[in-house]
Amino acid sequence: KDTTTPLEGTWKTACYTNSDNYSFYFTPTFAGNVLTITDEKHSDTSCATDFRLLEEAHTFSMGDAGKFTIALGTTKRTPQSSAAVTAYKSANKCSTNDWVLNTVKDCTEAEDSQGDSVYCLYELSGTTLYVACNNSAQPTSIDKTDASNVFTKQ
Repeated sequence: KDTTTPLEGTWKTACYTNSDNYSFYFTPTFAGNVLTITDEKHSDTSCATDFRLLEEAHTFSMGDAGKFTIALGTTKRTPQSSAAVTAYKSANKCSTNDWVLNTVKDCTEAEDSQGDSVYCLYELSGTTLYVACNNSAQPTSIDKTDASNVFTKQ
């Protein structure tokens, strides 16, 4: 049975900046029914200076046309800067404060969202993928002007 979906493959945002002036690359990879996400946070506006790395592994299922649902799985965090180590320690991130620079920690249990659903709407246009997700309700539209919603096939 062919389990590939129109989303099969690796997608990546352009470098985008949040209101706090941190910049990000967000890279989801769809393979079969598994979704792995790499979320790179940078402490500048050009994605040049690493701050922290978030790696997630989930499962997903395709729904009606243009919809898919994610079942949350595992989350791993790696502080890539002394500022991230300090922030993680003070926030007791993952219910621990023994963070070490460039050392990955599995935060799945501490973040306690395993099995929760995230509802997503998507639109595919050639090698561009637009996605909007919400953890409480199915989105009805996608803000295509928001760079965090726009992915290019890698």
